[in-house]
Amino acid sequence: MKNTGTKNKNSKNKSINNKKATVKTISRQSTFEFVIVNIICLFLFVAFGYIAIMSFLQTSVFDEAAYSSEKVLYEMDNIALNIFCTAVFTVFVFKMKKHYDFFAKIDLRFMEVGLVIYTILLGLIWIFSVASIPAADSQNVFETATEATLGDYSSISGNGEFYNSAYYNGHAYYNFYPFQLGFVFISEMIYRIFGISSSMPVQVLNVICVAVAYLGIAKITKCVFKRRSIEFITILLLAGCFQPMLFCTFVYGNIIGMCCAIWASYFLIRYFQTSKYLLLLPCAALLVLATMAKYNNMIYLVAFAVMLTVHTVKEKKWQSIAFALALCVATVGINNLIIISYESRANTDLADGVSQTMYLDMGLNDSYMAPGWYNGIALETYKSSNLDNKIADQRALNDIKNRLNVFGSNPGYAIDFFGKKIVSQWNEPTFESIWVSEVKAHSYNVNSIGNGMYNGSLGQFFELYFNLYIQILYVLFVIGIYCLFLKRKTNIETTLLLLVILGGFGYHLLFEGKSQYILTYIPLLIPTAAFGMNTILEGKYTKVKEIVGKLKAIPEKKNA
Repeated sequence: MKNTGTKNKNSKNKSINNKKATVKTISRQSTFEFVIVNIICLFLFVAFGYIAIMSFLQTSVFDEAAYSSEKVLYEMDNIALNIFCTAVFTVFVFKMKKHYDFFAKIDLRFMEVGLVIYTILLGLIWIFSVASIPAADSQNVFETATEATLGDYSSISGNGEFYNSAYYNGHAYYNFYPFQLGFVFISEMIYRIFGISSSMPVQVLNVICVAVAYLGIAKITKCVFKRRSIEFITILLLAGCFQPMLFCTFVYGNIIGMCCAIWASYFLIRYFQTSKYLLLLPCAALLVLATMAKYNNMIYLVAFAVMLTVHTVKEKKWQSIAFALALCVATVGINNLIIISYESRANTDLADGVSQTMYLDMGLNDSYMAPGWYNGIALETYKSSNLDNKIADQRALNDIKNRLNVFGSNPGYAIDFFGKKIVSQWNEPTFESIWVSEVKAHSYNVNSIGNGMYNGSLGQFFELYFNLYIQILYVLFVIGIYCLFLKRKTNIETTLLLLVILGGFGYHLLFEGKSQYILTYIPLLIPTAAFGMNTILEGKYTKVKEIVGKLKAIPEKKNA
C-alpha cells in the first residue's frame, strides 16, 4: 500500500511537471483550418521532396575561377558516398535510441542554456578569427549609420561619397533602396552605444542573435510538439547547424531579423494555444523589428496574417483578424516613418526606390551567377527611367510579359531555368556563410582557424559536412511533413513556420535569388525534421523485425 501511494504521488508530480512544461492547447480544428494547413504541407512536401532528391544527386558550388563573382556551378555528387553516409547516420540514430533512458534524465533547460553558450562561443571565435570588414551594401549601411551618429547625413542626401557612388549616377544609394534605412536605424543605435571604430558591435550582436534564435526554435518545438524527445533532437540538430554562426560576419540585418521573427512566431503560437491577448504585444514589437532589420521578413507578416485569419474562422475570435490588420499597419507604417525621419534629418526627399515589380523582372531573367540571381536589370531599369517608378514599373512589366512568353513557348527552358534556380539556392549547402567574409578585406591578419576554413583541410571538412548535414535535414523535413499528415498533427501551430518556409521558397523562386537569402529559413526546418526523426525512432517495425528474425533463423536450420 505504501509503494502504491508513493507511485501515485510520483505520477501526480510528473503530471504537474508536464503541465508546467507545456502550453495548454486549444485542439478543436475547423474544416477551413484543415484544408489550408494541409495544402501548405502538400506544396512543401512536393517542393522539398524535389530538393531532397537533388541534394543526393548534385551540389551547387561557387566557381573557384570566379569565386568573388558568385558564379554557381552544378557538380554531380558521389551518390554511393551520400547513401553510405546517410545509412551510417541512420544506424547511429537507432543505436542512440538504446540510451533514451539516459537522455530522458537530462534536464532540457540545461541543454537550452548549453546550446546558447555553445553557439555564442563558436560565433565569437569565428568573427574574431577573420575580423571581416563590411563591403558593398553592408558598407553603405555601415558608413551611413556611423556618420549619422556624428550628425552627418550627406550619404542620405546624396551630397557625400559612398561605396560605388559613381554607379548610382550621382543619386544617393537610398533613392534606390530606402527600405535599408530600417537597418541603418538599428545600426545607428548600436554604434551610438558601442562606438564607431569598427563593425564588430553588430557582428557580436549577430552572434548573440543566432544563439537566441536557436533558443526560440527549441521553445517553439516544445510548445508545438510537447515532447521532450523531439526538443532534444531539435537541440542536437541546431548545435550542428553551423552556417548561421559563420554568417555572423555579415554586417547586415539577416541574422537580427531572423532572431526577432522567430521569437515573434513563438509568441503568436502561444497566443493560438492560449488566446491570451497580451502575447500579441511582444509578437507585434518583434515582427516590426524583424522587418526593420530585413524587409524580406514581410514574408512572416503575410504568414501571420494568413494564420490569424484561419484562427478567426476557427475560434470565432474577431480580435485575431483585427490584430492582423493592426500588424500590417504597424510594420509598414513604422518602416515608412523611419524613412521620413531620415529624410527630415538629411533635409532631402528620397525616391520610392526599386519596386517589387522590378525585383520580379530581375528574378525571371538569367544572370552570370545563376538563373534569377542578381543581374542588375532592376537597377538599370530604374536608373534609365530617371528614378520614376511608373515608367520603370511599366518597362519591367513589359519585360516580365516577354519572359513569360518565352517560358510558355519553351517549356523545356522554363523547367531548366526554375530547376537550376531552386537548386542554386537551396542546394548550395554553405549558403554563402563562408563566402561573405572570405571575399572581403580584414581588419587584421586572419588566424589559423580562418585560414584553415578558407584554404585548408578545415574548410574541406566543413564543405563535406555541410553537404551531408543539409541532405539529411531535407530528408528528415520531408519525412516530418509526411508524419504530420499521417498523425493528423497539421494545424495552425505546427504549420506557422512551414508557411513562412513556403513563402520564402515561393518568393525566391520568382523574385531575386541567392543562396545566402535561404540561410535564415534553414533553422525553421529543424522542428519538423526533429518530429520526423522522432517518429522514425518510435516506430514498431514489427514486419521488418519478423523478416530479420526469419533471416537469422536460416543458418540455424542448416546447422541443425
